[in-house]
Amino acid sequence: MAPIPAASLLLVVATDAALRLRSEWLEHAGYRVSPACSLKDVETACHQEPFDIVVMADAVEPRMKRAIGLTVRHFFPQKPILQMGRIRPDIDGDCFVTGDSREDLLHSVSRILRNDEIRPAAV
Repeated sequence: MAPIPAASLLLVVATDAALRLRSEWLEHAGYRVSPACSLKDVETACHQEPFDIVVMADAVEPRMKRAIGLTVRHFFPQKPILQMGRIRPDIDGDCFVTGDSREDLLHSVSRILRNDEIRPAAV
């Protein structure tokens, strides 16, 4: 029996330092990560290798999150988008969790990929 391939993620963060850190967390957990720090990076990723989930870190500006959400929805209407945040989601209808820690990220990605319901944590 062939091993199950690792899930592929499009990781969107605001800075290179945050990108390296979150990529390391996810890759160490066995995920394949396509990094993006801009809308252009997201558009390029949408034209390349397909991914299973989009993860947007807390520090991404709200208007950028909305633009990225629209771009992803244009190419992949059903892909889950996980927004990490502090108070409320910037894109309606997608998965949102408060917090942006390693544990929050890995737990949320795992649950979404298993199709478990994600509820925001208490603030």
